[in-house]
Amino acid sequence: MNMHKLLTGAVAGALLMGGAGAQAALNLPATGYVTYGDGNSYSLPLLAYFYDQANGGGTGPGNPFYVNSSPGTIQNQIVVATGANGAPVNTNFAGMDNAYPTPSGVAGANFFSTGTTADPGGAGQFTGDLANTWDTTLAALGGFLGGQAPIFLFNNNQVNSGAATNQNLAIWAQISLTGPNLPTLYFDFTNINSPFALVGDGGGGDPNGSPTYTSSGAGPIAGDNTATDYVLAGGAVCLNGSNALVSCSDPGVVVGPINHNLGANQAVYAVVFPELNAILASGGGGYDSMHIDLRMGCDPGTAAGSCVGRDLNNGYEQLFITTGPNVVNVPEPGSIALLGVGLLGMFAGAARRRKPD
Repeated sequence: MNMHKLLTGAVAGALLMGGAGAQAALNLPATGYVTYGDGNSYSLPLLAYFYDQANGGGTGPGNPFYVNSSPGTIQNQIVVATGANGAPVNTNFAGMDNAYPTPSGVAGANFFSTGTTADPGGAGQFTGDLANTWDTTLAALGGFLGGQAPIFLFNNNQVNSGAATNQNLAIWAQISLTGPNLPTLYFDFTNINSPFALVGDGGGGDPNGSPTYTSSGAGPIAGDNTATDYVLAGGAVCLNGSNALVSCSDPGVVVGPINHNLGANQAVYAVVFPELNAILASGGGGYDSMHIDLRMGCDPGTAAGSCVGRDLNNGYEQLFITTGPNVVNVPEPGSIALLGVGLLGMFAGAARRRKPD
């Protein structure tokens, strides 16, 4: 394989990573996220909203939390899964798998899993793949990160018309680390068998939580809409007068709805795994490979009648990896009221290798 291939007024701007089409490094705040299992998930549209309230300029291009995910922009990132075709967007660095192909249109399957899609090839591809995962050596990953932390970015491209549930999508992921004579470590992005709903509507997730989840390494519980490991992605969110997430049907709504189904060309979620990042920052602790099991849509094991709001219905969702400073999260109980009050950031970058065409 060829070597190709994110608040307040105190925040002044962002530093673009070198090269045409390169993605801006993200500097995520230490608060304002929702914890799902081992992963802390940030809403980029919400961060963009608060940045605009403090600094102006709008929530579109130019806002540091507006993340373009078009193929020409993410082609120099690590692309784990995409509906785009051709190099360099779906061709990664030597020592890691190429991008898995996700459904690219309404005629595609209503469920995607790395375990049900052909393992992408490429000269210099990671060898010794685990079944059902996207794989990379930590050496190859570290070469891309350049001393920074990985940030997993996802765009939601469901149907944007008809019933509101058409915009929703079920997603689950598991990251694992392997190494010689070491037990496999697992880090799950999971709803922990909780209601399939947004946090403001009583769903799973812990606002400003601290990842203490221990994964068994098993796959997700598909369940039904009362209890599932799948996280609801893409639904519109609303805030009350204290900037806490609430149901958009709540009489106290002040802001919203803020859409999270923004299409193929804009990322909506940024996820970090603090425990994983600590290991990577320490040099890997003897682990030498990382693996990603990604699943989205209506899992075949889902109880009958529970696929509404879960199905992949439009295609072209993408998962890709960019970099940013390691986030030291500050757990806050109860709500994310501090989201628009105390978000501090500093944008920084480090030169990385660019994937040649």
